[in-house]
Amino acid sequence: MMSTVILLFVLSIEIGLVVYSLKTNSQQNRAKHIIRLATFGLFALLLVFQVIQWGFQWIPLFLVLLIQAVLSGLSFVIKSPASEKPLKTKRVILTTLGHCLFMIAVLVPALIFPQYKALPVSGPYPVQTESYTLTDSSRIESYDDTGSYRNVTIQFWYPENHQGNETYPLLLFSHGSFGFRGSNYSTFKELASHGYVVGSIDHTYHAFFTKQTDGKMIFVNTNFMNDAIAIQSQTSKYNEQETYELTHQWLKLRSEDMNLVLDTILENVKKENTADVYRIIDPKRIGLFGHSLGGATAADLGRKRTDIDAVVILDGTMLGEEIDYDNGQMVLNKEPYPTPLLDIFNEEHFSEASALGENYGNMKANKHAVDARQVVVEGAGHLNFTDLPLFSPVLAGILGTGDIDSRYCLETMNEVVLNYFDYYLKDLGELKIQAVY
Repeated sequence: MMSTVILLFVLSIEIGLVVYSLKTNSQQNRAKHIIRLATFGLFALLLVFQVIQWGFQWIPLFLVLLIQAVLSGLSFVIKSPASEKPLKTKRVILTTLGHCLFMIAVLVPALIFPQYKALPVSGPYPVQTESYTLTDSSRIESYDDTGSYRNVTIQFWYPENHQGNETYPLLLFSHGSFGFRGSNYSTFKELASHGYVVGSIDHTYHAFFTKQTDGKMIFVNTNFMNDAIAIQSQTSKYNEQETYELTHQWLKLRSEDMNLVLDTILENVKKENTADVYRIIDPKRIGLFGHSLGGATAADLGRKRTDIDAVVILDGTMLGEEIDYDNGQMVLNKEPYPTPLLDIFNEEHFSEASALGENYGNMKANKHAVDARQVVVEGAGHLNFTDLPLFSPVLAGILGTGDIDSRYCLETMNEVVLNYFDYYLKDLGELKIQAVY
């Protein structure tokens, strides 16, 4: 990884300088200034030639190297005394150790979020994106005390070179607990490149962060985050009744968000003077998908709405199938699931679901659905169905990934999802989905 190489390079310079200073019994200030100028110059060249891909993770290092270079440059302009202070070995070593620790801290963002090669798209369409923040005047925001209406932000990825009156199916995505609307960026671009309008929803205060179109940043609600972590842990502080009530509050909020977005899109499609993204949407071909809690949201709308043509769940629990909790037992919906359904599991999730059988919402819905399929990805963990393992392997590993190759998992998932939506929304080819990958 580039960040690791740069860290080793920076530490080598610091250690080399202190060794040289101790060996020559001199501060070697001139040599230090030259090396600091050269280091900044090298970093700048790596940026110019895109060996280092500029991003937020490189800002701390850039600023530190810039400041060091400016100070070193000034040292050649401002004359300093010819004689150097006597070299104190202990002080030099401690100063170098402190500087090495400081540089490690500066490179932490680059180590946690290393640059990576994005998955290539395979479709013929160039992809463009735009975002909108919607206001739901029927709901007061429950996560703050200002009395304001709830805002929901949607980002679209869609074919750029649309011609004439050509329209494309609409796909709406819902992210998992404290995910965000870009959590499956590679999937969105892949689908859009094959002729889909893909909209991803930021569930405000459930997303790790939401950037509204007015520039306002809203971060995840800490109570929601703590409750979500507690429920997922084996030592949850909530009993089954409390878990049912809390998760269904979340599901209700998210389903209302997705209904708001979908209804707004369909209203805008009907307007004569509307944005380009709405002009190219075919309102008669709609698919929903989501990861984790977002998968539950997509499945909930797939059961309740009549205008949904296909639903894909990415490793989520179908909470909407739990219609009551009575006398210590979960009551599941007995009515057949009405919409074509694809349920993608990680290996452990599928094993646990299979053990529960029809006492688990997904398994009961799949068995009695009008049209349902299940896919298991061996070696995958929960977060392998998002882009996080590419964006931050460290965080993804902490939160839950399997031993599967991350790129292979995403490429396989994207291929399966594309094939499924092509089959049900475009009547293209045959369904080539395996039960196990």
